Amino acid sequence: MKKFYLLTLLLFFAFFTNAQVTVQGIPRNDLKTNSIKKIQSKKSDFTMDDIVYWVGTGSNKAAFVVQWNDAKNPDALVWGFKWDGNATGEDMLKAIAKADKRFFSLLYQGTQFGSAIGGLGFDLDGNDTNALIKGGNATYPFYPVDGIINTTAYDFDDYTAKDADDHWQAGWMSKGYWSYWVKDPADADFGYSGLGASSRQLENGSWDVWNFNPEFNSPDISSTLTPVSVYSSQADFTKGYFMVNEEWFGHTNGSVNFVGDNDQIYYRVYSEKNNNQAFGATTQFGTIYGDKFYFISKQAADGGDTQYTPGGRLVVANAITMEKIKGFDNIGGGDGRSFLGVNEHLGYIGASNGIFLFDIDNLQVGSMIAGTGGGSAYAGQIGNMVRTSQYVFAVKQSTGILIIDPKTNTLIQTISGAFHSVVQAKDGSVWAIQNQKLINIDPTTFATTEYALSTATQYLGSWGAWNAGSFTYSNQQNALYWMNSVNAFTSGTKVIKFDVTTKTLVDNFITIPGQEGTYKQIPYGAALRVNPVSDELILNTTESGYGAHYQKNWIHTYSNTGALLNTKTLNDYYWFPAVTVFPDNTLPVVSSAFPSEINASAITKIDLKTIVTDTDNLSVSILKSIKSNSNINVILAEINPDEELVLTPQNAGTANIVVSFNSNGKVVDKTLTVVSSSLAVNDNVKKINLSIYPNPTADVLNIKTQDKIFEISVFDITGKVINTKIVDGKINVSQLLKGNYILRVVTDKAIYQEKFIKK
Repeated sequence: MKKFYLLTLLLFFAFFTNAQVTVQGIPRNDLKTNSIKKIQSKKSDFTMDDIVYWVGTGSNKAAFVVQWNDAKNPDALVWGFKWDGNATGEDMLKAIAKADKRFFSLLYQGTQFGSAIGGLGFDLDGNDTNALIKGGNATYPFYPVDGIINTTAYDFDDYTAKDADDHWQAGWMSKGYWSYWVKDPADADFGYSGLGASSRQLENGSWDVWNFNPEFNSPDISSTLTPVSVYSSQADFTKGYFMVNEEWFGHTNGSVNFVGDNDQIYYRVYSEKNNNQAFGATTQFGTIYGDKFYFISKQAADGGDTQYTPGGRLVVANAITMEKIKGFDNIGGGDGRSFLGVNEHLGYIGASNGIFLFDIDNLQVGSMIAGTGGGSAYAGQIGNMVRTSQYVFAVKQSTGILIIDPKTNTLIQTISGAFHSVVQAKDGSVWAIQNQKLINIDPTTFATTEYALSTATQYLGSWGAWNAGSFTYSNQQNALYWMNSVNAFTSGTKVIKFDVTTKTLVDNFITIPGQEGTYKQIPYGAALRVNPVSDELILNTTESGYGAHYQKNWIHTYSNTGALLNTKTLNDYYWFPAVTVFPDNTLPVVSSAFPSEINASAITKIDLKTIVTDTDNLSVSILKSIKSNSNINVILAEINPDEELVLTPQNAGTANIVVSFNSNGKVVDKTLTVVSSSLAVNDNVKKINLSIYPNPTADVLNIKTQDKIFEISVFDITGKVINTKIVDGKINVSQLLKGNYILRVVTDKAIYQEKFIKK
C-alpha cells in the first residue's frame, strides 16, 4: 500500500512539474523542466542607440532580437519598433515582417494561446526567394504575404527554407523550438517568458529576444548583437521599368514588379502600396497614359487566390505612387485585352468582345464603338492598339486592322487580314505583322505595302493564349523588333530587327541566352520591349518544361547594337511575365520656332509636325489641338490633316489662340497672339454657295453646297472644337448644350463660316 501511494505521488509530482513547462504560453508536457535552463545574456555594450532600422512610428521604443544559432553570420540581428498606445510582442514581430522583406516567419495563428511562432528566417544574400518548402515538395513552395506564412498545425518541423544560405530555424517536436526571452526597463536581465507573443505587453524600453533552441538546447543570448541595415521597399517609380505579371492562375491574381535603376527588383509594388490588393486573373497588359497606370486582366478575379484581394478586369493606379484609384470588374461584358489613351479625356478598352470607350475624367466605362464587336472571345477579340496623331489602329483577330477616327469614335475603315500586332515607327509609318508578312500602312491614306518574311523571321502570334505580343519599336532608331517563331505556340530563339528606312532585316540580331541543356530559356508574354530613352532592349525569359520550371525567370538587357549588358534573375515564382512598361517622365517640348505673336492679314499656316518633341515617346504621334480661341470673330483657328495650324482672318482685331500638345497624356499649352487687319475670307462666296437649315435647330443641322466638302467643324463660343457626327451632309446636334455655335466648312473653293443656334 505504501509503495502504491508513493508511486502515485511521484507520478502526480512529475505530471505537475511537466505541466508547468510552457513554450510561448503553450503547455509542453513532453518537455522536462530542466530543458528550460536559466540562460544568461553575455555582457554587451549594445544599446537602443545602436539600432539602425526602426519600424513604425510613435514615442515608445522596443528592441527586437532574433538569434538563429545556426553558425551563419551575422547571427543575432536587432531591429527597433516604435509605437503609441498599447502593443504586444506579436504586433512588433508582424510590423517588422511586413516592413522588412528580408525577414519572414511561419505562424500558427488563432490558437487558444494566441499565435505560435514556428519559424523565423532572414535573407542573408538576396540571391533567392523568401519561401518555404514543406515535406520536401519544391514544386509548390509557400511564399510569405507581409512576411508571414501561415500554417494550421504545430507542423513546424516539416518546413525548410527554399534558399539553404538563408537564416532559417523552425521546429516544435523534433528539431527544437523558438524560446522567448524578454526584458523590461525594471528588469536586471532577460527572463524566460512562459507567455507567447500575443500576450506580451510591451513597455517603452522593452527588449524581446527570440532564441532558437536547436535539439532543445538553450544557448545563451549572444554578446554580439548586429543592427539590421535599413531595408528600402520604396522604389522611385520614375527610375527603372515595370514588369506586369499574369501570375499563377488558380493561385494568385495579377501583379506588377519594378526593376529599379539600382538593379534592385521590387516585387508586387502595387500590392505593397494597397494593403495586399492585386489586379484580376491573368493580367496581360499594362500601359501608362498621363499620370495614370492602366492594368488589364482577362477576368475580374482568380478564385484560387487567398492571399491577395482581386481588383477587377481594369485597375487604374497612380503611375508615380502605385496607389489605387479605381477598379472595374465589368468593362463592357467581355474579358480584358488592352488599353489605349486616346486623349487626356478619353481612353479605349480593348476586350474580347470589342472596343469600349473609357471616360478618363470621370473614370467610367462607356459604350462599344460600333463595328468593333462580333466574333467569339477567341476569334473576334481585340489585340493591341496604337494612336497616331490622327487615328487609332487596332488589331481584331481574324478580321484585320480597324481604323478609328478618335474625333468621332467612328470606325472608318478595316484592312482585312489575320494580323497579330500593330505598331508605329519613329518616322510615323504604321506597321502590322502577320505570319510571314510585314505590312506598311500609310498613316493617313491607309495604303498598304507588303514585305515577305521567311520561316527564319516569321511571327506566329498565339491568339488562343492572348498576350500583347513581342512586336515592338524603337523611339530612337527607325527600327522594329520581334521574336521569331517556330509555330503558333513555340517561340524561336532569335530577336529580329527590321530597318524601316532601308527596309532590310537582320534575322539574328540577338540570340536568347540559356540554350544549353534540356530546359532552355524561352520568351514569355510580350517578352520584348525597347526602352524609349536609353534605346536598350528588355527581354524577359522563363525556363522551358513544366511545373517548377516556370518558377525560373530572367530579365536580359541589350544595347541597341545587340550586345548583352545585364542579366537579372528574379526570385523564384510562377510570375508568367506579361509585358514591360516604361515610366513616362517628361513633358512634350515645344521649340522656339513656335511664335508667341503673329500678324495675319491673309490665311496663314504654321507647320506643327516638327515643332514639338518628347524624349520618352514618339514625337510623330503627339496630338495637336486648339484648346481655346479668345475671339472667333477676329480669327478662326484650326489644325488641318497635314498638322498645320491654319489661321483665317475674319475681321480686324486681336485673338489669343491656345494650342495644346498632348504626348501620351501629358499636355503642354502654348498661347499665340494673332493680330488681324483683314475682313472675312470669301464672305461674298459664302452667302451664295453655302446654306444651313433649320437655324435654330434642336436635332439636325443640314448643310447644302455645290462645292466639294473637305472638312466640317463645329466650334463653341470659346473656339473649342466640338466632337459631332456628320453623315450625308447632316450634323446631329441633339447632344449639344443650348447656345450659339460656329459651323466651319472647308471646300475645294472656299472656307465658309456660319453661326447657328442650338435650341
